[in-house]
Amino acid sequence: MCARLREAAVLEFVNALLRGVDSQVRGCVKYGARCRDPPAVTSTFLRNSLGFSEFRVKRFWRVARSLTGYSLNVYRLRDAWFHLVPSVRRGAAYVVREGDFFPDVFDCMSLECVEYTNENSLYLYLEGGLGGEALRLNVVYVLRKLFMARPTCYETIVRAVESVSKGDLAGGMSGLICMFRILRDYGNLLADVIPVVPKSPSELMLLSPALRTIVARIRGRRRGD
Repeated sequence: MCARLREAAVLEFVNALLRGVDSQVRGCVKYGARCRDPPAVTSTFLRNSLGFSEFRVKRFWRVARSLTGYSLNVYRLRDAWFHLVPSVRRGAAYVVREGDFFPDVFDCMSLECVEYTNENSLYLYLEGGLGGEALRLNVVYVLRKLFMARPTCYETIVRAVESVSKGDLAGGMSGLICMFRILRDYGNLLADVIPVVPKSPSELMLLSPALRTIVARIRGRRRGD
């Protein structure tokens, strides 16, 4: 029973994180914000936008803090790597007066913001390295770029990630197709950052330990059913 409760808490956490990231990306575009380093989720977002009770808010942060030090290896080839890394912070957070977007302090210089002085915030980063050189990008910032360049593809990838998070591997295929279109169209630019740009699902599986693990777990869960 405890295992089922833990799994339910993790699934709720993942769903809230996805909805938070999507809401933040849309807020970036709506308010014309640069979104250099905004949070993906805040306590206020959980309460006001998702309608979480205090119990569910506290459970979300318990799961988030349990992931401290955790990283999801999304790309690995010799000395080139990229990880998805969560970071929980407590302190000042900002929200536009309408209450539906949580910008960073830099965007608040041009937006009308309200400050929360003691807020839990979850940030999501894409951290990488190439030959000893480090790179760190806020995921909301990266997805804002995707939304502005390919809004339809962004929508497809968001829906695909939601499907995969629920164990529906087939539902994620449309997202993979969209991803490969982006890799095809922007391959020359990406080649300046990563040594090998995957050109097929099989190549992506070889280069992404995280994807291999996710696919294996979903298949294992299906066999268990």
